Amino acid sequence: MKNKYDVKEFCFVPPPYGGVSVYVKRLIDKLNLDNYKVGGFYLDTDDHDLRISPLYDSWKWMQMHLFPIKIWGYLKIVRPYKIVHSHFSLEGMPYFWVIKKWAKKKIIITVHNSMVSNYYAQTNVVNRFFLNRMLRSKDVCWITVSGQGKEQLMSLPVKPISPVHVIPAYVPITDIFYTPLPADMQKYIDTHKKCIAFYGHSFMQNNGIDVYGFRSIIEVYVNIVNSISDQIGLVLCISDNHDTKRLEEIYEYAKYLGVSDFIYWQIGAIDNIRTLWKQVNIYVRPTSTDGDSVAIREALDEGTIVIASDVCKRPEGVVTYKFGDEKDLLQKITTNINSPKREAKPNFKYYEMMKNIYDDLLVK
Repeated sequence: MKNKYDVKEFCFVPPPYGGVSVYVKRLIDKLNLDNYKVGGFYLDTDDHDLRISPLYDSWKWMQMHLFPIKIWGYLKIVRPYKIVHSHFSLEGMPYFWVIKKWAKKKIIITVHNSMVSNYYAQTNVVNRFFLNRMLRSKDVCWITVSGQGKEQLMSLPVKPISPVHVIPAYVPITDIFYTPLPADMQKYIDTHKKCIAFYGHSFMQNNGIDVYGFRSIIEVYVNIVNSISDQIGLVLCISDNHDTKRLEEIYEYAKYLGVSDFIYWQIGAIDNIRTLWKQVNIYVRPTSTDGDSVAIREALDEGTIVIASDVCKRPEGVVTYKFGDEKDLLQKITTNINSPKREAKPNFKYYEMMKNIYDDLLVK
């Protein structure tokens, strides 16, 4: 069958909102504007309008125990496409190996985090077996979003034999229209002299350590309120609102420290976070491990000062502090809270790099 389309992106797109899904949706939209035929997946929810597009399919997950049944559905879905691009890091390797072998598709795997070594050690034996086969294949294109991710990928017992590209997962928005924030969030920002934003997708842990640093930002904010000013606000965003136990714990911790009522709690997905970056003074990212943060690059594009932990190489323009050193983080916030915002400027460098990868594979 003749290929009608170019690329199928294996990742569900917003809602729900998260760094990878936002990136993939923007990537698909920009590629289609540039006359590529690129599709993706949506979660089958009532608030999704993508089901009307022939480029989008309902996402049913790739459960390993249902592999013999589900693989036929995915083989049918990818049939019109030339390239299949997975954004599920090292997951689902049996599916992508069969798609590569049986459907004869060109495969791209993007690793969106720097937890490769841990995942490789913990994944089940079937996924690891097919992952090893994919790593040994010269027909698979590997992409990591950071140099740290590439180092970990190259440290695996089985190393990829094809080149590993480092391309940060970021596609900016050029739309001059900013979706208004919720009225109560806007009022909170307007009634504070300065505002800091924090974003955590979920209560993810890596080797038992909080990845996003929820407690760290609350502990530092206590010092800001007590030693600098209670007119500096903190907009604390938690995208995943399903873990009610952890949500209650983090709120009670802030209450115990006496700052719960000073914080604006944004619980649940926010689809206009770009507007938030535009309006706050500082975005703080106290992560214990990281890939390449979409939020960091978007905040930088909006001219917002970004202060992040030094656990990995950060983009140019980010102010880093020593991870685990809350005094250093407080000092960096204190130094920069009154600094003027920079000029807003979108950065399309990494989109062009990704497009070049597609171009090379589409002509082969």
